[in-house]
Amino acid sequence: MTGNPMDNNPGRQSPLKIANWVAQVFFGAGTDEASRRGAIRRMLLGAVAYAVLVPLLFTLAFGEVGPLGWGMTVFFVAYCLLAAVGLYFLPRREYHSTVPLRGGLVDRVGAFWLVCCAFGPLLGWIVTAVFPLTTTSWHWLYALRLLLAGGLPVLTAMPLIRYARGKAALVALPLLLIVTMLPIWSVVGVSKDLWEGPVVQQVSASAAPELYLAHTGRPLRSAR
Repeated sequence: MTGNPMDNNPGRQSPLKIANWVAQVFFGAGTDEASRRGAIRRMLLGAVAYAVLVPLLFTLAFGEVGPLGWGMTVFFVAYCLLAAVGLYFLPRREYHSTVPLRGGLVDRVGAFWLVCCAFGPLLGWIVTAVFPLTTTSWHWLYALRLLLAGGLPVLTAMPLIRYARGKAALVALPLLLIVTMLPIWSVVGVSKDLWEGPVVQQVSASAAPELYLAHTGRPLRSAR
């Protein structure tokens, strides 16, 4: 298949034709079985490489992986695994949804599901990292982070449930559940803080090193 399938009459292009074009152009998977298996192998090896290299690079650069490092690791690994799963089931038509695509507003919302799952946690982390957390702003910032990383993935996943019918449900439902839970998992602590609210404690100066060690994992003297 050559050329962009969206060039001519994009409204008449089938999702399968577009998927075949994406598999060929972006993943190097042709119509033959050998090239498709090679693309799947590259994606699986890429997932292993990202799982090792990204935390290692963050550790070498910053001394720790941190939330951003683990988030990027999960993003790249999940991307490679999802690509491998998509390539594997691409020629297996019996696992494709038989529900026709409507193309309405609800489907357009569902089209942003993967985008929200990937970039919702990142935008939420940026919100709480860039803007200062004060006694008057922390709950609004935490609520916004919870909406971006938890609310939007769930909202955009709901329109896709209608396409999980027959054998397609065996693949679609686990993918929807697992991928949607990844960004939600990133804001479990935020949701807990919003639910419990702030806690005021009186701490003596002698307990400061122990508290710093408990929160950061490093002795207070190493923070200089």
